Amino acid sequence: MNAIELRVKSSPGFRFDGSKLLPAALAEVSASDLPRTVLQGAGETCALGDLFDIALTQSDAPSLTIEGDVPWLDRIGANMTEGTLTVHGNAGDHAGMKMSGGELHIHGDAGVFAACEMQGGRMAIHGNAGDFAASALPGDMEGMTGGTLTIHGNAGARLADRMRRGTVLVAGDAGDFAASRLVAGSVCIGGNAGAHLGYGMRRGTVLLMNMAETPSRIPPTFTEGGHGFDVFWRLFTRMLAHEIAPFATLAGHVLPRRYAGDLAVDGRGELLIANV
Repeated sequence: MNAIELRVKSSPGFRFDGSKLLPAALAEVSASDLPRTVLQGAGETCALGDLFDIALTQSDAPSLTIEGDVPWLDRIGANMTEGTLTVHGNAGDHAGMKMSGGELHIHGDAGVFAACEMQGGRMAIHGNAGDFAASALPGDMEGMTGGTLTIHGNAGARLADRMRRGTVLVAGDAGDFAASRLVAGSVCIGGNAGAHLGYGMRRGTVLLMNMAETPSRIPPTFTEGGHGFDVFWRLFTRMLAHEIAPFATLAGHVLPRRYAGDLAVDGRGELLIANV
């Protein structure tokens, strides 16, 4: 089985669909056929060998590494089911779209709709993510339904819109309408959250870590209160102990403040304000 490394030659000047670049699928392609793999662009097609220098090594598990910035390469890791895909640079839009397994690591920024409608696996963005991360595609009713998305930087607007299951962790700030129309799942924000946090939230959990601006960010349709969730909090922080800072340090801390809502939609979700 081949482990594949693609090194960017130069920017092509227009966008390409990278959904064919899946570790398990490319691992079965012969060394002679791999450079002839065709990628679809905006009215153009291009062979893989024209865009990248290709190196192959033997591996026990399927893996693909892309070296260099590829903001023009959309849908990296889309529909991925297994293997490891790593990008050492910036990625385009729709990275990790509908992936259900494997691991996707982007050591740079990702465009809009990262991890949209993600179903499983793990995705880590070591820079910033654009708008609509872990959300639904336009016209669809369900956003992320499983897996874990970790953003080490900031996230744009509409983070986790219509999310139904899974875990989203943002070490930095989140834009407006974070966790909007949340149906279920967990969204953790280490920095500040923008306006309209939890708008239309029905169920699920949103954890906020930054106390500086939190009181002014609580929507008026959320009410403070709630007791008897200490067991949940212990289990929740035990899970987060294996994740990134600042969430990994919560185990053993006192119970957070709890707000319930969005009451405007008869919501039963909760906003937790960590006492750190």
